[in-house]
Amino acid sequence: MLVVNLLLVGLAIAFWVFAVIGLRGSWPMQLASFAVLTGWTIVLVWALLNVGRLAADDPAAGSSDDLAAYALVLAPVTGLGLAFLALVKCGPPVVPRLFHALGLVGLVLAIALVLVPNDEDSPVWVLVLAGAIPLVWGLAWLIPYLLLRGSVDPARYATAPVLLLPFPGGERTWVIQGNNSSFNHTHGNLTQDFAYDFRRGCGTPVLAAAGGQVTSVIDSNDGIGGPNNEVEVTHPDGSVASYLHVQKGSAAVAVGAYVNQGDQLAKAGSVGNSLTGHIHFHVRQGADTVPVKFSDVTRHAGVPRGFRFYTSGNAAPGP
Repeated sequence: MLVVNLLLVGLAIAFWVFAVIGLRGSWPMQLASFAVLTGWTIVLVWALLNVGRLAADDPAAGSSDDLAAYALVLAPVTGLGLAFLALVKCGPPVVPRLFHALGLVGLVLAIALVLVPNDEDSPVWVLVLAGAIPLVWGLAWLIPYLLLRGSVDPARYATAPVLLLPFPGGERTWVIQGNNSSFNHTHGNLTQDFAYDFRRGCGTPVLAAAGGQVTSVIDSNDGIGGPNNEVEVTHPDGSVASYLHVQKGSAAVAVGAYVNQGDQLAKAGSVGNSLTGHIHFHVRQGADTVPVKFSDVTRHAGVPRGFRFYTSGNAAPGP
């Protein structure tokens, strides 16, 4: 029990570190970070008191059922609810990721605290929570995975144009949503069945996946739910690449300019029909999006899949 309490102390301190980083984000991340600071400070103090009592062989430290029950509730609230809140709009991408991962660690420690033998039987409802919450956690991943992972028919990409990922070289990014998903990358939704959503921090560069002439620039909008921002580049073959949700006032090019592959077009944002900072990217021929693949995607025949990470081979960041 002493080891579990010490681990909870370390976990609470880790939450503190990333919550402080989260205070630099937009207001949803700030709110989530403040809630994390409050909730895990209680765990920190409680676990430290237990450690002191256990070290002193104090009988009052004989049971940690109350702390276990509190942590069993707080861990999934943090790892699922507050991590999701921190994902909304803009802020350091590491914060929601670590809230989620550390929340799972907290859940494991809370379950261990329940199962550590002590002088009293654990309340039945605590044991039920210990079994039910991991199931809920799994469903929280399974449902979005099924909605967003997408479906790829390799034959349709056999002769697809080969591009580079639209973010700086050497940087690793998660694909939130792939082609032909069950959510909104569908043919029925503006023929977006060959669109990608690349998770990116707001303010990070959006690079040209292929060279061409800039034919549309909109970067005057701001906020989630309203009009979108975009940069469009027409390629020599007549196809048009769209880079959506770019940050307000961030366009680095103007209509009529010619850009090379790897040139910066704008900065990533979360504008329009967007939950979090990302680049929505697709290529159209006429009215329909068309398959494309990427030479820097070394797995999956060059076609990124939803819920996977990929490292860009596009232009490296400047000094």
